[in-house]
Amino acid sequence: MIREVTEPIIKKRSLSKIGTKQQQVPLPSDPDDMRVINENVKLLEICRNDWESIRDFRRRRKRNRKYYRGDQWSDYVKDPDSAEGNMITEETYLKKQGKVPLKQNQIRQLVKNLIGQYRSNPSKAVVIARDTEGAKVSEMLTNALQSAEQVNRVATLDPRAFEEFSLSGAPIQKLSYRYWKERNKPEIYIENVNPNRIFFNSDVADVRLTDLRRIGEIIDTTLDDVVATFAKTKAEEERIRKLYRTVISEDFLFQQGLDPVKIDNLDFYIPRDPSKCRIIEVWQLKGSWKTYAHDLMDGSYSIVPETIKEIATLNRQRLEFGRAVGMPDEEIALIEAKEKYEQAWFVKFLTPYGQVLFESETPYAHESHPYALTLYPLLDGEVWGFVEDIIDQQRYINRLIILMDFIISASAKGVLLVPEDVIPAGMTPKSFADEWTRFNGVIVYKPNQSLSKPEQISSNSTNIGIHELLALQMQLITQISGVHEAMQGQAPKSGTPAALYSQEAQNASLNTLDYIQTFNHFIQDRDTKVLKLICQYYTEPRFLAVSGKQYSQEAKMWDPAKVKDVEFELVVTSGNDTPVFRSMIDSTLLQMLQGQMIDLEMFLQNTTLPFANQLLESIQSKKQALAAGNAPGAVASTDPLAIEAAKANPDVVSKFTSDLGRVA
Repeated sequence: MIREVTEPIIKKRSLSKIGTKQQQVPLPSDPDDMRVINENVKLLEICRNDWESIRDFRRRRKRNRKYYRGDQWSDYVKDPDSAEGNMITEETYLKKQGKVPLKQNQIRQLVKNLIGQYRSNPSKAVVIARDTEGAKVSEMLTNALQSAEQVNRVATLDPRAFEEFSLSGAPIQKLSYRYWKERNKPEIYIENVNPNRIFFNSDVADVRLTDLRRIGEIIDTTLDDVVATFAKTKAEEERIRKLYRTVISEDFLFQQGLDPVKIDNLDFYIPRDPSKCRIIEVWQLKGSWKTYAHDLMDGSYSIVPETIKEIATLNRQRLEFGRAVGMPDEEIALIEAKEKYEQAWFVKFLTPYGQVLFESETPYAHESHPYALTLYPLLDGEVWGFVEDIIDQQRYINRLIILMDFIISASAKGVLLVPEDVIPAGMTPKSFADEWTRFNGVIVYKPNQSLSKPEQISSNSTNIGIHELLALQMQLITQISGVHEAMQGQAPKSGTPAALYSQEAQNASLNTLDYIQTFNHFIQDRDTKVLKLICQYYTEPRFLAVSGKQYSQEAKMWDPAKVKDVEFELVVTSGNDTPVFRSMIDSTLLQMLQGQMIDLEMFLQNTTLPFANQLLESIQSKKQALAAGNAPGAVASTDPLAIEAAKANPDVVSKFTSDLGRVA
């Protein structure tokens, strides 16, 4: 007997559900079974096809990185001196012409300006509770989220991810929960992932990536790391070492470091470094039938491993027991159940030969893969970065500079024309030239009948419009990139009003607003996953290491019990953290203090002034002393506590707030 579940019993997810999965379905299988290995080999081939399908994306990213780095003459051209039509780099071609491949790297300066704009407008993740009951808990969640991100130093990670976003248009970060040896405890772990190692189903079309159904990563690591991660027993360690028995010791290797050759020549199956173990991490969305059960006895609603037939047997047993004790059928608590076909994310860690190191349904409470990524702009499936838009202008600037160098080197620069009969007897042309160029040199000669004399020629053949073309290209590269002079902080022209220059800087930022907003959405998606990992893995009370003065003492301690009992929806947004924003807050708080709308303690708890903490502690300690009766008989009028102890004296309040205003 089964009662059909027609409507969802639980419409809201409590925080206790966000942190744990109802049922983790085990995936038992023999990792060395040939049938399993053959299935994994097929999966690896699918993943390899995904990786190969975005080869053009990786090629364009490599070219963008070279231009950003300053390697701007590495494109290939046909060798005019080769009968076979061999290809050589532009740098090689210029060197064969006897010229130095000069360049003026404008791309890096523009990208550095964008990174500077991003760094100068920092933001902090803020958790907002849509349910009023969760308002207090949201403060603790905000503190926990900011603490986890500061431990991971996202202030360093995110600008590098933004740099990757400018190069390729595809910033990628990976989120996990692992043991930190240097902190001696497990903690949320955030890392940037190189796009060369990522593969996914390349037919994605939704900018929100809702149609992503497969994603993975190529991992190269040491054998000891593989054993430490996947081996739970000595037998498993022995199996792993046999699987990677071809790996050699890195002590016998000599490889060039800090070089992109390894990542540029990456192979899907074989690591370029023979001392590393290749692991392919695969996450895929798979569907299966699941049983949803609502047990009326305890009110639970979850996915259960039992089948519909097994639940019907349990209901019959309950009916028999209830009838035996005299209960009517309508009062017997039965189990309502139904089957539903659902998709879930599954993960496999595979060797290049198909052996399984680990497999499971996603262990994360967000029920998804651990990657946060965005693909920009994903227009008709294409992805490209900011750098790709300005490469042509950079190339033309370099070409004009090389052309000027060619013309200058080929033009006459102080060439001396000397008739042969003018050179005095006993002097060679070389000694004549040396005497000509020597300081205070004197040359005595007899003039010939034609009265010809030495003549020095200097040609100004460079003024043929190259300077105007170069200025035009410099102007075009700023217009195309959107990073104008006002954004770069360049000095305005003489007579430009300050208000007009400020307006120009604000308007110039509109050209890069799409980049900034897209990256901020990527950060918000990342923060949402991090928050769910915190709720899942922070199962014991802990002190949140980094917190600001605006948080109460209660919010500085993580209490999983509070999270467990509150039901609300979480919204992760960003709050401004710029010096201008903090100055506005301090100014507003000072006005409220002067207007006696808040007291001094409230002011010090919320202000960002550097002396606020120390002053607040002094006030609180003296108030405790006063309450205990240990305070001196009189309090000096210059002490901040005088405001609290003598509020009846408005002159004291006015003097203190005016002095505080001058300090702020």
